[in-house]
Amino acid sequence: MEDQSFVNEVEDGFPEEVSEDVDGLLWLGYLEDEFEFCGHEFVIRTLRLEEEMMTGLLAKEYAESMSEAKALITAQIAMSLIAIDGREDFCPAIGPNKKDHARARFNYISSNWFEPTLAFVYSKYADLIERQRTCIREMDFLSRESLNTFMDSPNFLKKKVDSQTTGEIMDILDSEQD
Repeated sequence: MEDQSFVNEVEDGFPEEVSEDVDGLLWLGYLEDEFEFCGHEFVIRTLRLEEEMMTGLLAKEYAESMSEAKALITAQIAMSLIAIDGREDFCPAIGPNKKDHARARFNYISSNWFEPTLAFVYSKYADLIERQRTCIREMDFLSRESLNTFMDSPNFLKKKVDSQTTGEIMDILDSEQD
């Protein structure tokens, strides 16, 4: 029986432990994580730039206070939450305005959660951001390696294949691999 981790690595070029995340970054634009804490299930995701900037606005009223860092963490968690216990509507809807929606989520979290829950969920969010950075490094490494492999081919400039048919190109590539 073939080792599935080897198959996954061969199919997309990434180690199995980051392959799913890389796919998320490439095709979805964000990463998600699902975890349990004190009997509750949480689903979080990375933030889009607009949402990340909105967290700064939400925490702005706490600027230069002892609560500034907590406000920013609360805002990031509020914006990153997708669902709590399977419910995407955990926070009462305020309306279509993005700023009002963000403010409602911030108020919901800051009014209903205690410090240990916030700290745990934020640690998971920080882990998700680190996974994102790891995937970006892996993609950058792979793209550099692919470029080097392509450019370092000894026959790269010797054969002109642009005017040949697909069958002839495949024959040339097959003969180079032999």
